[in-house]
Order: sequence, then C-alpha cells, then structure tokens
Amino acid sequence: MNGARQRASGLVRTFTRLPLRVRAARLDVARRNEAKADVAPRALAERREDLLAFYGRYEDLIEVLCDASQYGPEAKLEVRYQDTRGWMLKHYSTLRVSVLRYIEPADGPEASALQLHGRSADPFESLFAASNLEEFLREDDGNMISRIMRTRTALSLYSDHLRQQVS
Repeated sequence: MNGARQRASGLVRTFTRLPLRVRAARLDVARRNEAKADVAPRALAERREDLLAFYGRYEDLIEVLCDASQYGPEAKLEVRYQDTRGWMLKHYSTLRVSVLRYIEPADGPEASALQLHGRSADPFESLFAASNLEEFLREDDGNMISRIMRTRTALSLYSDHLRQQVS
C-alpha cells in the first residue's frame, strides 16, 4: 500500500509540474526557431527600438493606473490615460506575439479574469482595454498589481532575449 501511495504522489507531482515543463519546452522551441531565422541586423535594431518606445509608454500607463487607483479618475489622469491608451492600441500589436511568449501563466482567480470589458484580453491589453479610467477602476478585479508584475517581467525577459541576439 505504501508503494501505491508513493506512485500516486509521484503522478500528482508530475501532473502539477507539467504546465511548467510544457511552457519551458515551448520557449525552447521558439528560441531555437528565432536562432535559426536569418534576422537582419536592421530588423533586430527595429525590434529593440520598438521595445524601448513601448516600455516608456508602458511605464507611463502604469503610473497613471496606480495614481488613479489611489486618487480616483481625476481629469489630468484621464487625459494621460487616453493619450497612453491610444498609443498602446496603435502600437501594441507590433510587440504582442514577442512579449506574450514570456508571460508567466496565471493561477488562482486571475487565471479566469482576462474576460475584460466585454472581450478577451491578454495581461497587457487588460491594462488599457477600458475606454476610460472610471471604467477601469469599476471593473478592476483586484489583480492589477499581479498583471503589472507579470507584464513587467515579460518585457524584461524579452529585452534580455534581444540583448543576447547578435547585432
């Protein structure tokens, strides 16, 4: 009976670690495919520039969201949110595929919380999907900080990846 219990325990451990192993394997394949791809130096430089521009606007967005969660949707914050949101809506698509590879999987209540503002949204989009700050604050599910941490980590990992590429 003790042997059966150990085998069952081993199976449970294997299945709980499976999502991490699958994610690691997917990242390995993606990295190998990118390494095989014949990336022109200009394309790499453009990707770095895109990331740098995005990161600056991303930090502006995070500052606005954090201030709004503390002070409410004040007029000055709303103007900044609309400006940053408009930029994000226009430019996020160029980085989306690249940065989403580095998003840590969500667990707990956040795993199902990405149906925001009437549509499905990834963790980045969830930060600018609301049409205004009042809507963002009203529909906030309490996981904003977690999404900020996950998206910031993804941007950092993508940046590291680009630094490791031959220029």
